[in-house]
Amino acid sequence: MSVVGYLKFPLWTLWRYLTDFRLALRNTRLVLTAFQRTIYLGYRAIPVLKHNETRWSERGRGRYIWKIAQKYWARWILERIEAGVDVEGLDRVDWSRPHIVVSNHQSTLDILLIVATVPFGRFVAKKEILAYPAVGGAARHGGQIIIDRKAHEQAMAAIRTGLEAWSDSNLIFFAEGTRTRTGELNRFKKGAFAMAKEFDLPIVPVAVSGTYDALPKGSLLRLVRQPRFRLEVAEEIRPQPGEDVPALCDRTRDVIAGMIREGEPAHRHAYVRSPSFQPGS
Repeated sequence: MSVVGYLKFPLWTLWRYLTDFRLALRNTRLVLTAFQRTIYLGYRAIPVLKHNETRWSERGRGRYIWKIAQKYWARWILERIEAGVDVEGLDRVDWSRPHIVVSNHQSTLDILLIVATVPFGRFVAKKEILAYPAVGGAARHGGQIIIDRKAHEQAMAAIRTGLEAWSDSNLIFFAEGTRTRTGELNRFKKGAFAMAKEFDLPIVPVAVSGTYDALPKGSLLRLVRQPRFRLEVAEEIRPQPGEDVPALCDRTRDVIAGMIREGEPAHRHAYVRSPSFQPGS
């Protein structure tokens, strides 16, 4: 890493304190609180997962870590940052059946919204997550699918193995591959749609709005006060006979883009807390 790379974070942090000291101080406290919560829950859950590794199936371990993360991590953090959350369309999907869940990716906050909302799921995560304290261990032992984005064949094989071991899981993809830097919806990668075709699984399009405005890619100290978010779930999209992967990808992206267009004005001007989501409950 260059000298500029090493200096970028401390200089950006200093800039945030100089331009808005109170907000930067508040966000520093929130970040440290969230980090402490993550470490605490991770190191409490990992021994349980290891102890039951041979007794619990991959499905059992995955559902355990999901409920812990949902109730005591994602919803807890959203409550601490005083987030307003509007959830629509959750009842359009039969979550007891397996799906490929495809979402856009505006911000780090998207993960919190999806974990807090989707009844049960598992992520396809890049291998770099294994280096994160507590999170890496929880992902490794908790039924999440870890892939190397630079090794396509390994990634696809890992996903196939994961689906075979937990056949009724809701497999979650951020189809853009990384967070948007501009707030615009980027091109989708094809992996999720290839899996949907190969295993004949329906796709659940999910659109997240408001998280980019609240916390774009960059410093966590940019988090705005009392952010407003919207998550909408569309009806299932099933691969059609003769439909190739690029066409299925484009069809799903069009649905998500439409939901984002409808949701962007709403999250700025109105806040309705869905009865299906209660932070801290």
